[in-house]
Amino acid sequence: MDFNDSQRAAVEHSGGHLLVLAGAGTGKTRVITGRTIHLIRGGADPSRLLLLTFTRRAALEMKARLKLEIGPAAEEVPAGTFHHFCLARMRAMPKAFGEAGHTVIDRDDQLQIMRMVRAAHRKKGERFPQASELVQVTSFARNSNITLEQYIDRFEPFEEEIVGRVLACAADYEARKRAAGYMDFDDILFSFALKLHGDGAVRKHLQGLFDHILVDEMQDTNPLQMLILEGLRDPALLFCVGDDAQSIYAFRGADFRNVHRFTEMIPGARILRLEENYRSSQEILDLANWLLEESPLQYGRRLEAVRGHGPKPAMLDFDSDLDEAAWIVGDLMEKHDAGARWADHMIIARAGYSARATEAALIEKKIPYRYVGGTQLFQAAHVKDVLCMIRCVASILDEIAWMRYLTLWPGVGDRTAASMASELASLADPTPERVMRLLGSLCGRNPGIVEGLERVASAWNRPREAVAAACAALDERLEARYPRWDARKRDLELLVRLSARHGTIEAFLETYALDPLTSSMVARLEEEDCVTLITAHSAKGTEAPVCYLVKAEPGQYPHVRSLGDDDAIEEERRVLYVAVTRARDQLTLTRSLGRVRPGRGWGLFPDGPQGYAADGYFLTGVPAAIVETGTGGKPVPPASPGVIVPWRSR
Repeated sequence: MDFNDSQRAAVEHSGGHLLVLAGAGTGKTRVITGRTIHLIRGGADPSRLLLLTFTRRAALEMKARLKLEIGPAAEEVPAGTFHHFCLARMRAMPKAFGEAGHTVIDRDDQLQIMRMVRAAHRKKGERFPQASELVQVTSFARNSNITLEQYIDRFEPFEEEIVGRVLACAADYEARKRAAGYMDFDDILFSFALKLHGDGAVRKHLQGLFDHILVDEMQDTNPLQMLILEGLRDPALLFCVGDDAQSIYAFRGADFRNVHRFTEMIPGARILRLEENYRSSQEILDLANWLLEESPLQYGRRLEAVRGHGPKPAMLDFDSDLDEAAWIVGDLMEKHDAGARWADHMIIARAGYSARATEAALIEKKIPYRYVGGTQLFQAAHVKDVLCMIRCVASILDEIAWMRYLTLWPGVGDRTAASMASELASLADPTPERVMRLLGSLCGRNPGIVEGLERVASAWNRPREAVAAACAALDERLEARYPRWDARKRDLELLVRLSARHGTIEAFLETYALDPLTSSMVARLEEEDCVTLITAHSAKGTEAPVCYLVKAEPGQYPHVRSLGDDDAIEEERRVLYVAVTRARDQLTLTRSLGRVRPGRGWGLFPDGPQGYAADGYFLTGVPAAIVETGTGGKPVPPASPGVIVPWRSR
C-alpha cells in the first residue's frame, strides 16, 4: 500500500498511544488498515490485535482489505463493533460476567417492556413521559456513565412530582429484563465496563489478550466505550483514528471530548493529523474549511485537495420547496441524458421529512432512487414476526417473542397470549418435547402454531434451513396481515440468504440485533443504478461525484431544535460539514426562500431572507469567492466578483 508522508508517519508510529485526526477524505480507513498490516508484517500476532469499529459493515470492509494484502492471516484478527466484542467476551466468560443464556433485545423490544412498565406508574390524564422518552433517558444516562437521577437533574426538565415515578419505571424495567433473561444494547457495554473496572482478575485476563487495540471513528465513542478502552490499554497500545469535525452522534451518547481531550485522558499519548484530501476538489473543501473556521472551537485544520480544482459549489434560492425539487429533478435528468449514471448522484437532506418534495418529484419523473435513513430491515414488522418465531425456539422465557408470535394466529389475543407465555415460562424442565406438548394442549384449533415451531426446531443447527422454515410457516399468516405482500416477501428471501452466513442461529440473531441492516443498505449491495436520497447523519462514510444538499436553509442548519444550546449548535455545524464533504466533483446547495418569508414557514426570521443571520444560520456571510449564487436554479454573478485564492497563500 502507498501512503503520503502523514499517513506513513501514522502507520509506522513506534511510540505509545496515538490518536490520528483524519479529516474528511484523508484516508482514515487506509491508515487503520495499513497500521494493522504494518504490525503483522513486523511480527505481531494477528490474534493479539483488536480492531474496533462502529458498524459491522466497516469491520467487514477492513477485513476484506486486510485479506487482499496479507491473505489468511487477516481471518485471525478479531474485528467488530464495541457491542459485538464485549458480547463475545462475555459469552466466552459466562461465569465471570453472569450473563449466560441472556437474550439480546433490540429497541422495539425495549419499548414494549417500557410500555408495560409505564402503564403501572402513569396517573390517568397527566402528562407523563412516553415509553420512547423513558427508554432514551435511561439509555443516555447509562452510556454517559452517570446515574439516572444525575442525568435527569442535569438534562431533563421533568416536573418534580413525576421524577420519583420515572425512576420507579426505570427500576421496574430493569427488574423485568432480569426476570425474563433479557439484555439490551446498553447492558452489554455497561456490564462489560463494570466487570472490567470492578474485578481485578477479569481485567488482568482481558488486558493480557491484546498487544494493540485499533479504534475506528474515535469521535463516536461514548463515555462507557472510553472506559472500556481505558480498562483494556496498558500493556496494549491504543491506535485511534477519528475526526472531531465529524462528531455528529451526540443523540446516541457520543462524547466529543473523547477526541478533544484525548491526550489529557490517555497520559503520554500523541496526536497526528491528516489533511490531504483525496475525495473532493479544492473548491468544495474551501467551503468546508470556511465552515470550521467560523466555529468558536479550535479544530486547527485545513483540508487540501490532492485532486486539484473544479467548479465552485452553487448555492441556489427558490420560491418554494416544489420549485426546488423540480429543479433538482430536472438537473438530474439533464445529466443522465448527457451520459451520467443515476448512481453518480446523491441528494442529502437534514432529515427525512425535509426530502419529501424531492422524493415526490423523483417518483413523478420515474427516476430510480433508494432512500437511506429509513426503516431498518430488521425493524420491519413482517421481518420481526419471523424473528420472534425463531426467538421462541431459542428461549422459553422470551415473553416478548411469544406474545408477538402467538398473536399472529386467529383467536389468540393479548390476554390469551400472555397466559400461554406465562404457562410456558413456568415449566420446571422445559425440554423441547414438553414445550411442544404444552403448546399443543394450549393451542387447540391452531395446530400450525406448533407445527411451524417444530420445523424450526428440527433445523436449529442449520441456520439457513431454520430461517427458511420459519418464513414458510408464517407465509400464509403474514400475507393475510400485510398489504403488498409480494414486495415484503422479498425481505424474507433476503433474511434466508443472510442467515446462511452464520454458523448458528444465535450468532445470526445477535449479529443483526447489534448492528441492523437497512433495506437501503441491501439495495446498495445490489449495485443498482439509482440516485441515492439520504439523510445527513446517514451520509457519513459515503460519497458521490455529484451531491445536492437540499433545504440548506435557516431552521435546518442549525436545526431549530438546537437553538439555545451551544454544544448542540456546534454539532449542527459538524453535520453540515459532513454533508458538504460528501461531494467529489460538484456540490449544489438549494434553499426554499418561501419557508423563511415573513408570516410563513418557521416564523423565525421576520426580516425574510435578509434576516438569515438571526439565530446563527451557518451560511450567512459565505464569501463570494467560495460559492456561485443564483435564484430559481439560474446562477448569477456574485455582487462582488472574487477570485478563488489557493488556501496555501491565505
